[in-house]
Amino acid sequence: MPIVVTGPVNRAVRDLVEDGTDPRDRAGFVTDPRRAVVVADAREAPAAGPGPSAQDLVTVRAFEAAPAPFGPVGTPFGPTDAALPLVEALGPPTGAFLTALRHAEQHLRTGGEQVALAQAPGRDVVLVGAGVVNLLTAWYLVRAGHRLRILDARPDPRTALHWSAYGCSRGGGGARMFTLTEADDYHARTAADRPFVNGVFRRSLDARGWKVKATPFTAEEERWVSQFEGVPGWLAQIYNDDILSFNRESRKLWRTLREECPGLFQDVGYAPGILRLYTDGAQLEQSAQRHAGLGALRGVLDPKELRRRHPGLAGATGELAGGLEVPGFTVDVHALMARLVTWLERAGAVFRWSTPVERLERADDGRLHGLRLPGEVVTADSYVFSPGAYGRELLTGTRSAGRIHGVLGVWMELPNLEPELGHSLKIARRGHLTEDANVTLGTDGRGRPVLIVGSGYGYTGADPADIEPAALERMFAAVEDTCRQFFPQAYARARADGSLRRSRRVCVRPWTSANLGVLETLPTTADGVGVITGGHNTGGFAQAPSVAQAVVAALKGRPHPMHELYHPLRLERFLHPTGDGHARPRTPAASAAASAASAASAVLPAGQVLR
Repeated sequence: MPIVVTGPVNRAVRDLVEDGTDPRDRAGFVTDPRRAVVVADAREAPAAGPGPSAQDLVTVRAFEAAPAPFGPVGTPFGPTDAALPLVEALGPPTGAFLTALRHAEQHLRTGGEQVALAQAPGRDVVLVGAGVVNLLTAWYLVRAGHRLRILDARPDPRTALHWSAYGCSRGGGGARMFTLTEADDYHARTAADRPFVNGVFRRSLDARGWKVKATPFTAEEERWVSQFEGVPGWLAQIYNDDILSFNRESRKLWRTLREECPGLFQDVGYAPGILRLYTDGAQLEQSAQRHAGLGALRGVLDPKELRRRHPGLAGATGELAGGLEVPGFTVDVHALMARLVTWLERAGAVFRWSTPVERLERADDGRLHGLRLPGEVVTADSYVFSPGAYGRELLTGTRSAGRIHGVLGVWMELPNLEPELGHSLKIARRGHLTEDANVTLGTDGRGRPVLIVGSGYGYTGADPADIEPAALERMFAAVEDTCRQFFPQAYARARADGSLRRSRRVCVRPWTSANLGVLETLPTTADGVGVITGGHNTGGFAQAPSVAQAVVAALKGRPHPMHELYHPLRLERFLHPTGDGHARPRTPAASAAASAASAASAVLPAGQVLR
């Protein structure tokens, strides 16, 4: 692992790094880079004058670790007392320095503790939550030979109750999309962008922020928002690489699922191919470069070619800089969930609808023993929890507690008029209140073609019902503006016949301050494992197959990269590597799996976030 320095403090060392030379060779240090650990452990304000802000500077100490760098069981994780300081410098990390920090973050992401995996995998599994992620996980578990009971506090999604009776997957608009850039990290990448981008949760919608809460921040929400604001751009870049690595895994798994079980995708509105539209030329160019680097660019279209090849956009009055054709697909997730439930029932899974779980029951040694329901305790060998933004009480006492907050999005429908739009869209309107909108091909209750338009980011905090009505109306008005600009005739008809307002929907998506998903494992008294998943922001559907693989692996006693990369304390343990008193040596297999996944992730260029 290179021990290098960059930035204004030592330009000469940076030049050596850019030449590919390890500065230790010039400085006379003789060390083993395989045992080197870099720790980012403090922020320092620069001297007065021009230059980077204090938030963009990081003090970096490089240590040569002792032969047993993690210490004995029970000691705090981190550099040992015998570690030797080699280099100290200030500066925004780039190049090889960023690589060094990536390796350091790898060592610190779980605090050195062993990931809990099933020791004697049993077949009996209880799943809590029947959203699309847990339903797809259940599908894989049945295929792996497990017996399932599935509990959900909401009604059967195959029923036709008012949309507000259901959770996020069934309650909002039915459209779901997969592309290779779903669930992008939303932190700023540069110091110049950080105050505005990372401050988004404190600003109102009128100030181009995301705050729709009707009440002041609680202490928990203040901590959550402060954590989001404190993520430096280089760390956000590392996180984004890991998120995209699971998108790549999921792309292969979705393809295999369609090939092996085509019946699941019948009559669910499966529509391949995504068209991305941009109103800003610079953003179009940057996004084209990014998608090309990811191997996800099929074509770049100028406005004239865009309208020629996609006549459904011919009437658009909004400014268009051009578009990108990218791989991906959309489905009606409500129909897909119905198919999954029916298939699982036929395979022997037992569902209990409208059955809330009050809390987790633990043995005296802290292991998970069962689930407390009204009037009974349900036990199993293993458990899988996917509570979304609506089940925070269930996570009390776990490391995931307080990590998942809500960010709402809104939906409405338009008729897909002749000439019909033939591909689902992503519309990027830089500077607009609803800057990113998905337009998904679908059908209404009578089988007529419609466009399902979803957009908006509204922070509700820990309570998904804490929504200021005026802010919600503001968000719906912004989505209406996108409908009016890009589909004026369809918008006029939907508004005139009242279907536009009747089609309004809201869903609150589970979000984390790190922008990483959550995957926590807990040992059970049956020598199985409890697995908590969630917090995938806009990418729960897209990453569902990868999440399912991580769950199946944990129940089989095998490591998966997600066990470490989505650890609920990953952010805190790197920014504050003080140990928690529970550190234990990591399992080599789990460390190797996560390291390989992280190393395989392509490093994205620094700069603003591109959708």
